[in-house]
Amino acid sequence: MAGITHLTITQLFWDTLEEYRGHKRYPEIRGKIARCVEQRARDRNALINGDGRFVDVLVGIWHCKLSTNPDVVMFYTLEGSTMNLAMVGTHHDYPHQGKNGGKAAGLLKKIENAIGRGHVGRPGWQRLKWKTPEEIIKHPDLHQTSMDELEHVMCLLEAELDDAPIYRSLYDRDLIDEEEETVFEWLATVDKALEVVRQAQAAVRAEHRSQRQSMRVEEFTAPVFR
Repeated sequence: MAGITHLTITQLFWDTLEEYRGHKRYPEIRGKIARCVEQRARDRNALINGDGRFVDVLVGIWHCKLSTNPDVVMFYTLEGSTMNLAMVGTHHDYPHQGKNGGKAAGLLKKIENAIGRGHVGRPGWQRLKWKTPEEIIKHPDLHQTSMDELEHVMCLLEAELDDAPIYRSLYDRDLIDEEEETVFEWLATVDKALEVVRQAQAAVRAEHRSQRQSMRVEEFTAPVFR
């Protein structure tokens, strides 16, 4: 069976995912979202453990289990070759194990309305949590960050090349007093982090200009959900 080739992402998806950004299992949750998309790209209708479609009043809606503790579920739909990422929620959002019977209609309407409002490639989150340049290079939220916040990160990293205030704050000593190898490695990491931020800025600008109705699967899994 052929897989999906395109994605739409709702503002509701980003808003509900953002609620978990501070949780220690957030990287794991993001990883499971990416794997779900990749699996549907290989086979649209594959039977996958923890991922399936409703067959009752929520017919047409799929749900993918992202975490047990905390309880996190992703809701999405499939339309032809397109996967619509609609919302992140919990088992309390829909009828489950004989409970929440009255929530089906509300969830269905919420998902339909969210998808109807169109594709939002990047949410423009305002706060990026990091301590070291290395964390910037590997940060999962970089491509979901606002241009203002990315510019702020750029300024901090550029200042680090001049006087290394981040290094001083972390280690309570000046970088200039360290061994040459330590200085070289730290500044090389800062340079790499700057380049990664520049790439994220370029991607965000391109997304703002494009006003596309969807994105290709490979654009989502790398670099958006790398």
